[in-house]
Amino acid sequence: MHKYITGQQGNLSWGYLSFTPPQIADLQLPWFEIDSGQPGATIALIAGMHPNEVAAMEAAIRLKDYFAENLRRGAVRILPVLNMPGLYSHAEFVCPVDNKNINFLSPGSPNGSFSEVLIDRVLNQWAGDATVFIDLHGGDLREEVARFIMCQMTGDDEFDRQTRRLAHQFDADVIVEFDKDQTNNRGRATNELPWKGRHAVMSEGGANGILDEENTLFHFNGVTNIARYLGLTADTPTPRLRQNLVVTNFYKIEAPESGRLYLHVGVGQTVRQGQELGYIKDIFGQRIADIVAPFSGVILMIVNHNITSQGEWLISLAPVDDGVTVNQ
Repeated sequence: MHKYITGQQGNLSWGYLSFTPPQIADLQLPWFEIDSGQPGATIALIAGMHPNEVAAMEAAIRLKDYFAENLRRGAVRILPVLNMPGLYSHAEFVCPVDNKNINFLSPGSPNGSFSEVLIDRVLNQWAGDATVFIDLHGGDLREEVARFIMCQMTGDDEFDRQTRRLAHQFDADVIVEFDKDQTNNRGRATNELPWKGRHAVMSEGGANGILDEENTLFHFNGVTNIARYLGLTADTPTPRLRQNLVVTNFYKIEAPESGRLYLHVGVGQTVRQGQELGYIKDIFGQRIADIVAPFSGVILMIVNHNITSQGEWLISLAPVDDGVTVNQ
């Protein structure tokens, strides 16, 4: 790993980060580091794994200025755009070099394809000694996501208690504390690092590749609250005002047919088992399929483009008790 410093101001350095494996040797990632010069925790923060998730990337860039002014102990490292190959082509979800979604490749492979080697080097070299790894996401070009947090439980009570404390620093609509036995949601850094004894938190918040202040501040304030909790800063915490509903997993609802999509529901809404969530029409305008809730839950993500393909991930639904209040 090589750091090319192109600028310094006080405790803030910036430039480009590169790695030695031949698969990614030509890649240069923009990089910031803020070092207080005092002992303390280290935060490793990334954004732009999906390069249309602009509110998350905006928060990462603003955070370097916040920490340059407020950091009192420890250090903060920031990669504001991980998927640089996809940035200016507006790539949705995947890295165009190998057409893989980096989000599901953790902990990576030193001998794999471009994306597998990249996440391996980022997690295990650049962030290898970090106290907590934070991954900011939310709102690609055809999707809307609730403001929610993900973290992984392991069954180690002390370790999981600290993970929960870190995750709950965000003011979220929903907090997904993945159950230790879940197997359907794997491959994210937030799922895989805890099994290696490393704390990780992932935030989601945004819609349609649009830069908006509410989602930017959701990511920004969550990270600053984590820094305060770890003793790196000393200013006033941002209060939590949203529902912060805790769930233990979520599942995909996929398109049963290709056609025109019409959804009745939105993110953050709770629905009952059997409730109609939407339907699909064919190109002649005839209704060909219904989309029905397989269980009672809260909606974390929707695809909000009218055209859909059979098998496409349309909705993320997190199970909740049947007695939960339903927002119609």
